[in-house]
Amino acid sequence: MGFSKSKSGQAEIIVIGDEVISGFIVDTNSKYLGQRISELGMRVLCITKIGDDFSEIKESVEKALQRSDWVILTGGLGVTHDDITKSVVMKVFGSNLRRDAKVEAMLQENFSKRSGNIPESVQSQCEVPDNCHVLYNEVGTAPGLRFEKNRHVLFCLPGVPHEMKHLFEQYIAPELIKNSTKAFSQRILRTTGISEADLWARVGSLTRLQNKANIASLPSHLGVRIRLSCLEETKDKGETLLDEVEQSLMKTIGPYVYGKNNETLEAKVGQLLKDKSMTLATAESCTGGLIGHRLTQISGSSKYFKEGFIVYSNEAKVSRLGVDQKILDSHGAVSEPIARLMAEGVCRAAGADIGVSVTGIAGPTGGSEEKPVGLTFIAVSDVFGTWSGKYIYTHDRIKNKERVAQTALNLVRMRLLGLLEEKK
Repeated sequence: MGFSKSKSGQAEIIVIGDEVISGFIVDTNSKYLGQRISELGMRVLCITKIGDDFSEIKESVEKALQRSDWVILTGGLGVTHDDITKSVVMKVFGSNLRRDAKVEAMLQENFSKRSGNIPESVQSQCEVPDNCHVLYNEVGTAPGLRFEKNRHVLFCLPGVPHEMKHLFEQYIAPELIKNSTKAFSQRILRTTGISEADLWARVGSLTRLQNKANIASLPSHLGVRIRLSCLEETKDKGETLLDEVEQSLMKTIGPYVYGKNNETLEAKVGQLLKDKSMTLATAESCTGGLIGHRLTQISGSSKYFKEGFIVYSNEAKVSRLGVDQKILDSHGAVSEPIARLMAEGVCRAAGADIGVSVTGIAGPTGGSEEKPVGLTFIAVSDVFGTWSGKYIYTHDRIKNKERVAQTALNLVRMRLLGLLEEKK
């Protein structure tokens, strides 16, 4: 469901550069602009990315100005042969060049600190279209440009991210705020341990909820983020609507939601451990210490994280955790009995209240017909008993390690919340 049209108008973003559409560089500008424009109460209609082609840029700018109140273009304002944005927009607005004394003075001051006079190659930056408002750039050499035609506004910004952000915040954000009549509200629900398809199957029809807010599904190999957002007359009204949508979703998928906005799973686990005055130890084989790394990313984790064992070899599993060699020989390292013994063993060895273990075949080699690449067993043990589970991931070694660490942390979270019962 899209935002309803409002007096705030709508904006769109144009990103220029062959290097962007070829994938040679990652476009972070449109992400930043889209987020900030939305936060300021404007609807972003679309984002267009095009190469350094004069006619294509011209056509895109002209069409954007016909359908949107605000157009923000980034890229192509430099001094190399492929920086053609200025010449394109001059054609669109029928401009001539004039020399801007302030731009020249700023450039002279800039270069006097480095090499002296303004290089000949940069002199063209002093020439600006005569019918635009100049956005003076204190952090770079290329000034931004503001054009207006039939009450439709075009901003041209440099493609260098820190220059683009500076000019946006100094010139564009205040103007958007002044012209916006809506307040933007947003909330992210972070889920893990359930596939995107299963998650929305549990939720069912979204029609009623989408009448209150936009609901976007953002899946990754670590879980699904649910983005709730709305534009309303006041911030309070927007937050009330998001509360209603969140409460409805939590009734069906609550156990899978571990946090909101920027909260992390490891921070949630740490908070639960602190709340319960419990300690945790880890026994990692296929993840090579990744679980412990994530836990110790949180300041204050020494209060609850006792110890981590990286027991990559069979010998380490036996000598460090007391795993029974006979069971290891009988079932193999990647097996449910060994995962359980590892979790129980790390609790004993570290004197921890709860232990989590992982053992698996990360890949892309090492698998067999009986035990394929991605096969993983995870166990969680505490004074009440031991829970264990079998998982099969993919052939991607890095993602497998990340998935296993995520699953292990989530199982600890669920155990602490009383959502895991010991298998008999």
